[in-house]
This record gives sequence, structure tokens and C-alpha cells, in this order.
Amino acid sequence: MRRIVHLIPYDGIGGVERAAASSEGAGRGDLRLERMFIFEDVRDRSGRGATFNPRAFWVAAGRLARAKPDMVVLSLWRAVIVGGLARLRGCDAPMVLFLHNAQDAHALDRHVTRMAATRVREIWADSATTLDQRLPLPKNMPTRIISYLLARPAPVRNAHPDPTPNLIYWGRLAAQKNPLRMIALFAQLHAANPAARLTVIGPDGGLEQTLREDIKKRGLDGIVTLTGPLTPDAIADHAAGASFYIQTSHYEGMALSVMEAMQAGLVPVVTPVGEVARYSSDPENAIWIEQNGDAQRDQAVVARISNLLRDPDTWRAMRSAGLQALDDRPFYVDDVMDASARLLASEEHAT
Repeated sequence: MRRIVHLIPYDGIGGVERAAASSEGAGRGDLRLERMFIFEDVRDRSGRGATFNPRAFWVAAGRLARAKPDMVVLSLWRAVIVGGLARLRGCDAPMVLFLHNAQDAHALDRHVTRMAATRVREIWADSATTLDQRLPLPKNMPTRIISYLLARPAPVRNAHPDPTPNLIYWGRLAAQKNPLRMIALFAQLHAANPAARLTVIGPDGGLEQTLREDIKKRGLDGIVTLTGPLTPDAIADHAAGASFYIQTSHYEGMALSVMEAMQAGLVPVVTPVGEVARYSSDPENAIWIEQNGDAQRDQAVVARISNLLRDPDTWRAMRSAGLQALDDRPFYVDDVMDASARLLASEEHAT
């Protein structure tokens, strides 16, 4: 059995973690996929302080080397560092750099990612946008785009209801996602539609307290609900009671949560950043928000949502178009298995 180890900093609700979890234990012939975490017990923002401990990186590198994988996939900058240290500790498996966002998170991410890009066998990306925008690609470096479709959607719950003014978001409460803009836009929607409600699901990425203060200042306590992180099943339960998914990100790669929302039968109200602009389309299956919009432009978005609430046939047509938009994409696990098999075959041929 040849083992392909996907190295991830820690478990979480992000697209990287959910994609890796969806393929855990998958096999094809003598190949098998498995996850390895650098940190096993990170559960909240306070626990993430330990993920900057250099000694932990060295220990994880030893664990990876001792595992003797046949191939290693490195996701996110901490994994890149551990992969480099594992080389020093005797790991000679071919390594792949997997990019998951169209922009660097910070200067350290920028430095280690570019350094790794010249030392791996291949570079994978979650989308064409990430591959085009993230970094200058080394000459002759093989690259692959990996589909982020994790599963075919389950039947949409309440398949023929009229739309309600209930919105939902799931993801990190972090600067990249621009959640303050989301709250500002929703405040306008609530002023026009007092029955409107917003459920915000996800871990604190540094802005939770600021969001709570903004919600209180706007008089939206009990109208905007912050649940914290939830399981996929719990997210699906909340999504079943919503009609729209809202996300106001500054930048994205694939934006897995937007794809999941479309699969759940929600109409996305989103900034068309990253790959979102490729798989969603305004007005066919989404409402796009101008990335650098203001209150006046957001009012136009509010008017469009309000119009859909009065026109359920159009809302249902948009929902149906969103479900169909993802039909021709391959599954994530199949793309990863195909790419891994080809890389290992080329390694064998070279030797």
C-alpha cells in the first residue's frame, strides 16, 4: 500500500480541512489517502497560540519522517515549514504544494510559500484564480487545478417553498471575509424587511467581538445570531430555514462555502471574487455585490432581494440554476487520486 499524506496544520471548518476530511481513507488500487495534523488539539482561537511554537514544528517533522509516506501534500504555510524540516529528518517522499487562496495571508506565508514553490514536484491549486494570482510560477513547474466539489448535493429540503427573508453565512469571522460589510448590508435589508433574520456560523478569526459590538450598536441583537462553529449537519439544519447565502469577502480562491450554499438550494448574495465569478452568474443564479460598494450601492442589492421575496418564481429559477451550475465538475477525491497517481507514475518512470 502506497500512502499519500495530506499535511494540514490542524482540524477546522475551513475549505482545506473539509476537503481533506472528505477524502480521508479513500483508495484506488494500491494508493490510499490520509490526513496528518501538525497540531492535534486546536479547538478554538485561544488554542491557536500554540501553533506558532517552533518546537512543535520540529516534532511534527519527525512524526512525518517516521511515517515514511510515499507522497506528501502540503497545505498552508505551517505545513510548508514542517515539510521542509521533514526533509532534514530523512523524509525523501515527493512533495506537492497545494494552494487554497488567491492571496497570501501575511509576509511569512508569502515567503515560505514562494520558497516551497521552487522545491516541490508539483503545485496544485483549488481554482484557476488561485493559480493565476497567488505567486509567480517557477519555469517548467507542473501545475494542476483540483476540483473542490466534495459531494453531490442531497435533495433540497422543502423543495418548493416560497423564499423567506432569512440569510445565512458560514465561515471564519476574519478580515478576509469582510463580515462588517455583511452586517451593514443586512441592516439595510432588515430596515426594508423587518422580518429578515441573519444566522452567522463559524469560529472567531479575530473579529467576533467587533461584530458583536456592531450588531448591538445597530440594534440587531436577536435578529443577527452568531452561533460559533457548528458541525456540517448543524449547518445544514440552519441552511434549511434560509433562502439566501451572504458573503462579502475581499478575496477568495474557490470559496467552498458558496458552492455548498448553491448545492443546498440557497441563492448566493456574494462578492464575485476568486472562482466565485466563474461558477456563479448574476442574475442567472446569484446576486453579486460590488467589492468596493457603499451604502447606496448596497441599497440596490437590498432592492433586488426584496424583489425576489415578492417574486418566488424567479427565486426558484435562480435556485435551480445554481444547483445545475456545478453538475459537470468532478469530485475532489477523484481529482486528488488522479493527480497523485500521475505524479507517482512519473517518479517511477524517472528512476
